[in-house]
Amino acid sequence: MRLAQRLTLRQLRALVAVADSGSFTSAAHLLHVTQPAVSMQLKELEEIIGEVLVDGRRQVFLTAAGEILVRQARAVLDALELAEVQLKAQRDVPAGTIEVAAITTAEYFVPYLLAEFGQRFPDVGFRLTVANRETVHRMLREQRADIAITGEPPSGLPLRRIPFAPHPLSFVAAPDHPLAGRPRVTPSALAGERLLLREQGSGTRANLERFLRAHGVRAVRADEMGSNETLKQAAMAGMGIAFLSHQCFAMELAAGRLVRLNVIGTPVMREWNVLVHEGRPPTPALVALLDYFQDEGAERLRALTA
Repeated sequence: MRLAQRLTLRQLRALVAVADSGSFTSAAHLLHVTQPAVSMQLKELEEIIGEVLVDGRRQVFLTAAGEILVRQARAVLDALELAEVQLKAQRDVPAGTIEVAAITTAEYFVPYLLAEFGQRFPDVGFRLTVANRETVHRMLREQRADIAITGEPPSGLPLRRIPFAPHPLSFVAAPDHPLAGRPRVTPSALAGERLLLREQGSGTRANLERFLRAHGVRAVRADEMGSNETLKQAAMAGMGIAFLSHQCFAMELAAGRLVRLNVIGTPVMREWNVLVHEGRPPTPALVALLDYFQDEGAERLRALTA
């Protein structure tokens, strides 16, 4: 009897779950079943195949036969998921997995927006990648993302841009900083301060450099940090002045751990955009997500910041 007539989807799912998680216990959690149930499915599968598929006890690993079967099992399960998506698409039901790329500053609100959207459309899942602007733009160029959430779009790409919310950026520092509380701080006053910078390739870094150039300010002292969280911690510790999106420091501002400096010309106003490649097929799930950002993104973001 051929394998296709003897194997079950439950057995294949159990094998893939063990391969992905590295243990029977973790696989059971993934599948929402008991560990003995996973062990039983694997034992039945090995009896059908006639070979050991998973070896080891505490740290399990796939045998050569297991590697072959897992590879094909993934293809079978992916094909069934795609068939489900296509069947639902015929009824205009949003379903499937959407690849989302977001710049690091957006990590403070994007998961919340996706979670709310997912509650409305439970058949839609996400794979979210958070990276700096340069990496997100590269993912768009290589079409490795269905949508990107970022500030300024890259040039030279056939993109549909949907602005969905304002994006203010300001200078912040510890409450005891000498410039804190001043009613007006001239941009030239920043030249003598230690500035905290994001890495090259970051949109926040690019916006800061654009502001300094526009006001003829050259930073004498600057420290480069690898993330918005590190910038905030450094600013709260009194290391210097950070330039950040308001979405990044709303909680610290409310708690009195940071203050926004009244630098003339700030906040710098930018836009949050959803970008999608013009060549992307307009699936029901993708259309629903774009409509959600366009119709409700600003309101949801305002509520989160508040």
